[in-house]
Amino acid sequence: EANRTAARGVCQEKAHVMSAATEDTELIRHALAYVDALYRELTQENGAPALGTQNQAVDFILADPELRAAVARWGESAAGAEVTTGPPRRLPQDAAYRRVRARLAAVMAPPVFVEAERKAR
Repeated sequence: EANRTAARGVCQEKAHVMSAATEDTELIRHALAYVDALYRELTQENGAPALGTQNQAVDFILADPELRAAVARWGESAAGAEVTTGPPRRLPQDAAYRRVRARLAAVMAPPVFVEAERKAR
């Protein structure tokens, strides 16, 4: 019974943390921008991922405290960089980037042009 109570407490704590993350509109905005920027890097296309793919990647970020913190830091620094006239900044190539990149690559459909090239061969 003690194990069940402890497990229930852990589940409730995770649910509370996740609901707090999903209510943080600024974090969600940063996560969406991060996923869009990463998608453009991966595909070399000027667009956004399919909605389901984007949502899975954002949920992946919001579910992990380390990823949330990394994306929040990136979003705060990127917000100041938006007012410059220089070229867009690349995402930092850190552990968070590698984790989100792997997740996005796993859930996204092949880019349109890559798929067309594959069919043409």
